[in-house]
Amino acid sequence: MGSELTEPLQFAPNYVWRSYPGGAELRAFRGSPRGEDDHFPEDWLASTVRARNGENQQKADEGLSHLMVDGEEQVLAEWIAANPEWFWGNQTPPVNAADQTGVLIKLLDSSVRLHLQAHPDREFVRQHFGGNAGKTECWYILSTRTDDAYVYLGFQHPPSKAEWERMIREQDLSAMHACFEKIPVKPGDCLMVPAGIPHAIGEGIFMIELQEPTDWVVRCEFSAGGHVLPQEARFMGLELDDVLPMFDYSEYSLAAISERLLQKPETLRRAETFVEERIIHERHQAFFRLRRFSGTGAADWAGGEPAVLIARKGSGVLKSAFGEVTIAAGETWLLPGAVQEWKWSAVSNDWNFLLAQTPACI
Repeated sequence: MGSELTEPLQFAPNYVWRSYPGGAELRAFRGSPRGEDDHFPEDWLASTVRARNGENQQKADEGLSHLMVDGEEQVLAEWIAANPEWFWGNQTPPVNAADQTGVLIKLLDSSVRLHLQAHPDREFVRQHFGGNAGKTECWYILSTRTDDAYVYLGFQHPPSKAEWERMIREQDLSAMHACFEKIPVKPGDCLMVPAGIPHAIGEGIFMIELQEPTDWVVRCEFSAGGHVLPQEARFMGLELDDVLPMFDYSEYSLAAISERLLQKPETLRRAETFVEERIIHERHQAFFRLRRFSGTGAADWAGGEPAVLIARKGSGVLKSAFGEVTIAAGETWLLPGAVQEWKWSAVSNDWNFLLAQTPACI
């Protein structure tokens, strides 16, 4: 195994076209000129998933992550398939999916409220598309453009399936919106979004989105941000009748969201120079995992499995038995499972980063 297989590898921005505008805060975070919002509001990290953009597809492999390895550009999915020990370390690769990571990680920056939508679960995808992953996801809020940022999450005033069908067919937006109440969010919040729950990200939210590795979505509103969705982009190429059973028509009160979907960080380690927290509860680790490290000095953690490091604040030097790299805020790095232990040496005395990980039982 060469040295290029044992050091962390940095991700260049991997911007993906979406039907809604945003992206100014994302580009500023990435160290580029902030510029104006456009239709590239998402940056897909460690992605082995192609975007489903139809007529708006930008390139054949849109969505797939690339890495520079020993001076050559490599498609991440192909690199994982060819070097499983490097990527997975002590973990077991997915069965019959040697080029998949089991998770899709995004940086997402919305300047407008997104369409009301919902995602299919694994069984729905298996039955209709022959795949093995649905789209349960979660949102970790990095920043907001306003003090009154919000999301829609689950029905607070649930309609019947027949009522919801009528609202969608007739595009009765006022009735549709009346099914929801705004859920306030702030930086540091993390919310689970199980498959089937109707939802929408509010305007002016910059987040990390962890999700099952697919791009399946049913959109209930047919336009947002000035873009009208073509028919094939509304119901995943199916008919409305096909997708109506997919929705969760339960009532999600604000108290229920706080109790069931809002994640409560758990301190795993508290040392003199750093704190390590688990952000997503263990009961969701079959989908993805997220940890947060913050501190003023040195830190360390066990390797042996892949992770994506998202540097939120400050800078430091990441060391392993094979070498070291300097990491600054706004950068994203793939940490291969081949490394068994990581050590962080602080450059700034106030730093914060997140480690996004594959499912615990891949």
